[in-house]
Amino acid sequence: MNYKRILAVGLAASMVMGSSVVAFAAEGTGTGSGSLDVVEKSDVFQVQLPTDSGTMFNYILDPTGVIKATSAEKYSGATFGEGTVFFANAATTEGGATSYSATSDAIKAVNKSTMDVQIKVKASVAAASGITMSSTDTFDSADTTAGLYLALKDSDTNNSNTAITTSGVELTSTIAALADAYETKYVDGKYVKQLKADATGFKEYSFQLTGACNPKGKWTGLTETPPTVNVVWSIADPTAPVGPQVTVSTSGAISITGLTAEQNYTSSDITAPNGSTYDSNVNPIDWNTDNWSVEEGGSITGQLGSEWMDWLIENGGNIKFTIKLSDNTTKECTVTLAK
Repeated sequence: MNYKRILAVGLAASMVMGSSVVAFAAEGTGTGSGSLDVVEKSDVFQVQLPTDSGTMFNYILDPTGVIKATSAEKYSGATFGEGTVFFANAATTEGGATSYSATSDAIKAVNKSTMDVQIKVKASVAAASGITMSSTDTFDSADTTAGLYLALKDSDTNNSNTAITTSGVELTSTIAALADAYETKYVDGKYVKQLKADATGFKEYSFQLTGACNPKGKWTGLTETPPTVNVVWSIADPTAPVGPQVTVSTSGAISITGLTAEQNYTSSDITAPNGSTYDSNVNPIDWNTDNWSVEEGGSITGQLGSEWMDWLIENGGNIKFTIKLSDNTTKECTVTLAK
């Protein structure tokens, strides 16, 4: 009996020790996946830039003051300010009569982007027989030429004027961005930058035309109408890709844009699926170069031929289209073609 008792105690001790060993030998493993939360487009390009209705830069020459002398009878009682060159202004007098002044209404650009933007204003005037363009609005009393002064006036030059010539003039200005005008929002399953509802104080830039003509000039007998003035204003998108770009649609339509004299198109190449090649001379690309020149660049479009499209699709369809530029750089895109 004592033997059995001792054996039982020994077995119990062994079982306790065995359980202890199993517990200390246990181990666990785990895995974790990552996610990335970012704003897809951190920069926003948004500029409020009105367009000309087509008449705001029209002007009237009144070198001898006949409009005021006749109480603007020709213009149905419109009101005219001081000067010898007049532009119709949007603001009207009481009763709805048109108001004219020596300065056109201003074109105003408002920058609501997240970054500074640059605006360019170009103006030129066509040559007109019998009329001499002047660089100043002050005419000598002994000067009898039919002199005309037209100028750009903008908000960045302390109201100083830039005379417009037949060869053209250009004004360039930077419109600063308003700090903290945007906030990040989660919309339709993605993070986006949104303009704050209470954002105010956006930076602006404005320009307008002004003019004058020589009151002592010989205007009588002129048969040609006063010269046309052309004004062009533009703001480039800072977020747009820089330099030439190439895209190919799934249907094989090719677009090459942004070509310049320095970076012009020279050739193209297609890497077909599995490195296979196809003789483009059998079914060449149908190119359109109406908006492109060797000297200045421009844009080119094209279309892969139907036989080539069929062959490429049959061989996998996933192609790389590469263009070589005149500065020995390349641009490329990949696309999976489909019928």
